Amino acid sequence: MTKEMRALLQELEALKANVRALIGENKVDEAEKKMEEVRALQKKIDLMKEVDATDDADIISGIKLAPPVDKDLNAEYKRVFLKGLRRQRISSDDQSIIDEYYKANSIRAALMHEGTNADNPTDGDVGLIVPQDIQTKINEIMRQLNDLSEYITVEPVNTLSGSRMLEADTTMTPFQVVEEYGEIQDIDNPKFVPIRYQLVKRAGYLPLTNELLRDSDQNILNYVARWIAKKHVVTKNTLITTLFSGLQPVTLTDLDAIKKVLNVDLDPAISQNAVIITNQDGYNWMDTQKDQNGRYLLQDDPTQTGRKLFKGRPVAVMSNRYLPTVEESGQSYAPMFIGDGKEFAVLFTFGRYELASTREGGDAWRRDTTELRTITRDDLKMWDAAAMKYGRLKVS
Repeated sequence: MTKEMRALLQELEALKANVRALIGENKVDEAEKKMEEVRALQKKIDLMKEVDATDDADIISGIKLAPPVDKDLNAEYKRVFLKGLRRQRISSDDQSIIDEYYKANSIRAALMHEGTNADNPTDGDVGLIVPQDIQTKINEIMRQLNDLSEYITVEPVNTLSGSRMLEADTTMTPFQVVEEYGEIQDIDNPKFVPIRYQLVKRAGYLPLTNELLRDSDQNILNYVARWIAKKHVVTKNTLITTLFSGLQPVTLTDLDAIKKVLNVDLDPAISQNAVIITNQDGYNWMDTQKDQNGRYLLQDDPTQTGRKLFKGRPVAVMSNRYLPTVEESGQSYAPMFIGDGKEFAVLFTFGRYELASTREGGDAWRRDTTELRTITRDDLKMWDAAAMKYGRLKVS
C-alpha cells in the first residue's frame, strides 16, 4: 500500500469521526456538508482501488508477478489479524492492509475472502487468512503429530476446482528392432488419467475465554496454532484412512503374509517406496515379533528417532481411537495399509486457514467467551489404486 493511500485512508477516518461527532451534537446540517467531503474522498479512494484491481488482473494473466511480502506488511497484517480475533474495530486503513497482504500473497485468497465491506467495517466482523508465519508454525506442529499426509502426494492449488492429467501406470512394450533404412513403427505412448478435484469446505469452532484474549499476542497465537494443527491432522488422517479402507481387504495372519504383499502383490517399483500404516494394536503385534534367535524383527530407523522399519520400509502408527481394531467372530483384526501412498492418492489443498470470531453467536454470549471459526478447503482423490493394499492383520 502506497503512502498516498495510507494518508487518504487516515484522512477518511478522521472525516468520518468528525461526522459522527457532529451528529452526536445534533448538528445535522454541518454533518451533511462534511459528509459531502467524505463522499468525494471515498470516490477518490475507490478509483485508486480500481487501478490496483487492474494490476491484480495483470498478475492473474501472468503479465507480471505479485510483489514479495515485506516484513513491515507482515507485521501490520498480524496486528490486524489479532484485532479481528479480539473482535476489535476493523477500520478502512486495516482493511487496506488486509487487501494489500492478500494481493502480495495470493489473488485467490482475496477472491475467497469472506469479510465485510471495507466501506462499512464493523467491530471485528471480518474473516481473515492466518498469517504466513503462523501457518508455517502450524505445519511444523503437524509434522510432530504423525500427519499421514506426508505419505501421500499433496498439491497446493489456487482454484476451488480444476483437473490434473496424471500419467497412468501401464505396461510398456520394448523398443522395436529397426533394420537399416527401415521405417520406425508407432510405439505405445504414455497414457494419462484426468483427475478432477473440487475443494471441500471444512470448518470447526474453538471457544476462547476472554481472559485468554487479554493475554499476550504470542500466547494467543501459540494456542490457536496448536489447536488448528491437531484438528487438521485428525481431519486429514481420517480422510486418508477412509480412502485406504475403501480397497478390497485381505487377511494377514503372520509376517510372511506381509512379506508376500511387499514381494508379490505390489509392483517392485511401488514396493521399494512402500510404507506400512497400522494402528497401535497392529504396531504392537509387529514390534513383539522375534526371529528364531530371539531378536526383534522391527529395526530402528537411523534417519528418524523412534520410528521402526520392516524390511527397510517405514512403519507408521495411528491411534486406536482413530483407526480402531475390528472384532469379528471372536478374532481381532488390526487395519494395515501397505504401499506407496504418493502414487495412490493426491490431496488437493488450498493450503491456508481462514479464521473469524464472534462474541454474540453460538454459546459465546452465555459463556462470556469468544468463538473462533476455522475454515479449510481440500479434496482427496485416488490416483493409482494398485499402489496400495489394505490388509486386516490378525492380532488375537
